[in-house]
Amino acid sequence: MATLPPVLASRRAARVHLPNSTPAVLRYQDGSRVAGNLQVVSAAGGMLRLSQPLDPNTRVSLIFVSDGGTVLGKAEMLEPLSSTQQAFRFVELDRNNRRNLQFGIQSHLNQSFDEDRWIAKYRSAILHRAPSQRGTLKIVFGSVAFGILVLISAVYFFHFELFK
Repeated sequence: MATLPPVLASRRAARVHLPNSTPAVLRYQDGSRVAGNLQVVSAAGGMLRLSQPLDPNTRVSLIFVSDGGTVLGKAEMLEPLSSTQQAFRFVELDRNNRRNLQFGIQSHLNQSFDEDRWIAKYRSAILHRAPSQRGTLKIVFGSVAFGILVLISAVYFFHFELFK
């Protein structure tokens, strides 16, 4: 397994907040296992929901399934954020697992981008839509009908007024 390059401080890895519960398994060096759910993931690490946090600096094998395929790598646990949330960083990922992780992240980013683009297009259509022609036609026909009614009333009135 290749060791990951240090993350550049000026460039932050793209993070994906996973909408669904993504099961993850952490395996200690002694073979014992802990189950959790992956909440956030990036090329550098992520955040897990665990029943109880692990000690910081604990190294585990982490496995989960992303949209790009199964990801298996070595991770180091960081300080817990709460009693159930704990951040981690990847310390080793081979080429195939890194590719699967990147494909999974990109898949979520593209999906999010497509949804955002669709929402923006929908909002723009609502704000800039032309007035309905049905409403305009109703006004025109209503005005014509009212004019005809006035004309018929006038003819009727003058016709019977003149004969008296």
